[in-house]
Amino acid sequence: MPSTLVKAVCKCGLNTFQVVFDTTKIPRETSMCHCNSCRHLTGQLAYQCAMLEGAPLTVESTLESQKPADLSNLKAYKTSNESILTRYFCKTCGAHIIGSARIGSADYWAVSTGALERVEGIVKAGSHLWVGDTLDGGLADHLRVFDGVEVTRHAAGSGSPTLDAGWKAESIAKGTQSGTKDYLAAYCHCKAVSLHLTRVDEELTKNPANWWAVAKNADDPTSLPKFMSGHCLCNSCRLSSGTTINSWVILPAVNVLNAQTGQPVTYAPGSSGRIPGLQRYESSPQAFREACGTCGATVFLWYTDPKRGHLPPAVNGEPVVVCLSAGLLDQEDGGARVEGWCHWHDEVIHPEDAIDKAILEALKKGIKSSAASTKAE
Repeated sequence: MPSTLVKAVCKCGLNTFQVVFDTTKIPRETSMCHCNSCRHLTGQLAYQCAMLEGAPLTVESTLESQKPADLSNLKAYKTSNESILTRYFCKTCGAHIIGSARIGSADYWAVSTGALERVEGIVKAGSHLWVGDTLDGGLADHLRVFDGVEVTRHAAGSGSPTLDAGWKAESIAKGTQSGTKDYLAAYCHCKAVSLHLTRVDEELTKNPANWWAVAKNADDPTSLPKFMSGHCLCNSCRLSSGTTINSWVILPAVNVLNAQTGQPVTYAPGSSGRIPGLQRYESSPQAFREACGTCGATVFLWYTDPKRGHLPPAVNGEPVVVCLSAGLLDQEDGGARVEGWCHWHDEVIHPEDAIDKAILEALKKGIKSSAASTKAE
């Protein structure tokens, strides 16, 4: 079998592998999975991986000399004891890098596409799977056309019935869920992180400097303030998570409550309100990324760097504004995008870093198409 080696790496570099693709099958068509497990397990709105020819290899491996990689710097997580799937994420930076499936006596391996050193000519985005789980189309509504071809949106797995762009579950379409509670739930797959988000203070929306606090629609008497939300393609987000698209909800720290205690979450190490079990990683000076230490879901991104002028400076080591991974949001509270609480920015964040130009172009067009459809409703 003619083979192609591609490097896969996490942000901290503790896990760097060569992975093997069958040259006759590349670019390998991949699916984006929108199922509840993948969203809450990664913290992202969708998960994309590519099947490999065997287990990861050491970074020194060549086509002539292939040596199995040491996986001891990865944590393993299974969604259930019965699951055939095992997900692996970095013990230090939290990046989801690889996964395996045990079928019979054989192991089948896949790599997170965001961890690949290059994707052009190696992988290409294909269909959307398990869109029905999102209840509102989720990220699939923002990724409608790849390379001029409309992407198939399956309600469940491959071959299941398809859903039209703009589809919403009946409960969402009738508006019986979004905004009906005074908090928005968010949680990781293992529930070690369980949060309640409260509404942003309307007073904050009156100051243009508070760009993350979106004012209610003056023409809609039922409208409420929302959190600014958006999709980032920067290398730091990609390599710290293993996903190509990182979707964030940006909100005041005081609006993030621990669902267990009802008290505001705190972030500084050793602080009384810090969530136990969070895995903290400093991805750049005074930029902190938090992931669940059990299932690996990305949770928070926050800063203490006073030079980041787009956000207010930290106070006594605690952030005033934090970024929360959008894949944690409870789809039952209004769909995966939760548009009753989140205002989705119509521009891609850090498009210059995009490793997959086809996804960048699809995202740029899809966000605007989705926004136009929402306005027309």
